[in-house]
Amino acid sequence: MAFFVLRSTPDLDERIRWASPTGHFWVVSIAAVTCAILAAAAAIAASRTRNARVLMLALAFMSMAGIFTVHGLATPGVLVDGSYTGTYEGGASYGTAVPGSETPAAWLFNLTGLSARLAVAVAAGFLAASTIEFAPRVQSAIIRWRNTLLAGVSLAIVAYGVVGMTVPTAIPGWVVGSTWLAWMTLSGVVLLGGITALRYASGYVRTGQALFGSVALGAALLVQAQLSLHFGSIWQGTFWLYHLQLAAGFFAVLWGVLVEYSRGRAVHSLGNLAVADIVEELRASFAEPVLALSGALEARDGYTLGHGERVAAMSVLIAQELRLAPARIRGLAAGALLHDVGKIGIPDAILHKGGRLEESEFAVIQEHPDRGWQILRYLLNEPGQVAAIRHHHEKWDGSGYPDGLAGDAIPLEARIVAVADVYDALRSQRAYREPMIPDAAVEVIRADAGRHFDPQCVDAFLAVVDAWETRYAAAHVPYAERRALA
Repeated sequence: MAFFVLRSTPDLDERIRWASPTGHFWVVSIAAVTCAILAAAAAIAASRTRNARVLMLALAFMSMAGIFTVHGLATPGVLVDGSYTGTYEGGASYGTAVPGSETPAAWLFNLTGLSARLAVAVAAGFLAASTIEFAPRVQSAIIRWRNTLLAGVSLAIVAYGVVGMTVPTAIPGWVVGSTWLAWMTLSGVVLLGGITALRYASGYVRTGQALFGSVALGAALLVQAQLSLHFGSIWQGTFWLYHLQLAAGFFAVLWGVLVEYSRGRAVHSLGNLAVADIVEELRASFAEPVLALSGALEARDGYTLGHGERVAAMSVLIAQELRLAPARIRGLAAGALLHDVGKIGIPDAILHKGGRLEESEFAVIQEHPDRGWQILRYLLNEPGQVAAIRHHHEKWDGSGYPDGLAGDAIPLEARIVAVADVYDALRSQRAYREPMIPDAAVEVIRADAGRHFDPQCVDAFLAVVDAWETRYAAAHVPYAERRALA
């Protein structure tokens, strides 16, 4: 908005003029230091998570910090005499030295101008790369050579700065002031920065994680800064707006990191930025109590190891097919993950019985939805989460438990989890039976539409079951009990 105001009112842009090399150096330094902190945090996260996309984030912040440092140091009046008052030609925000000008201050404007465009363009490229889901072999190669990549980019930046500062005439003014360079960098940053902003914004909508939103905001401000640089004039309002937009963008990302650091999970959250799978994104966004209860449940009941994860995965796919809102899907995922949490209070003799249950024993099992609801009704703050836990054993015809609800009186989240829960149970190995093959399990679900299950949820299930089998089922060693395989 500020950019358009200044562009539409040239007189205002001119009145904000402030020809201060020192001020320019300090604004640039603040942005560079911010990026250096982010680069260090992302590099640590990349090393611990061994994820190529996090490494791309580290390279983005590193390149911005390094090249922008050169940009600041090359400001005439910082390291060299800034008394040159001649004219400059070419470029918009930064002029280029007129051929024949010999003073260092004149020629350093070429380095300053090139660094301004190069820093944003390179950072935008690495940020866009952080949104790519690399093939496993590529991911492995990038991680294997991560130290070499970090060192290589660092050395390239140092070499660029040394050459530029010691031999400023090596950067010709016609390159810096050329129209093609200006428009190429502008179009590249707008395209790559826009893609980055949209990808991380969609992650924020799905997960609600602040760090996704802060990176999306940082990428959007990067694009705005490039627009201000391209169309602005040196020392005027748009010139300073460009620097402030860059600083604000990286401050936004740093704020997100600091928020996560205050929660003791900064590195963990940076790693989550690289998660490509929707279910893993949602799991990464769960509050610590949810994850703790999930772990306690799986440690308590050997037969449900991974069951909550698989039910959550299927529930999310069904909910997406039904076009539920992202916020509602987040709540559904947490409820589905913990739908059997009430089993924590069931005696081992019943829970781990190696055969079919007696009627009295099954009555105890039937208490687990209410037990789970009692445990979590004050902890979970979304109605859909608690509904999935209490009502996932209700049936469409009203014959379920614990409350005998029927039809639309059963919360939609519970109707979705009911389908996912039964399908995974059919496909899971039990002490008293082998798992059903997919086709047979699907037929059981299809046959119970209108009796046990909401027909609409069954239709959505049928549309996504193949994707679930491909993306989630295979990762669990055909449902063999993980504890037995350890």
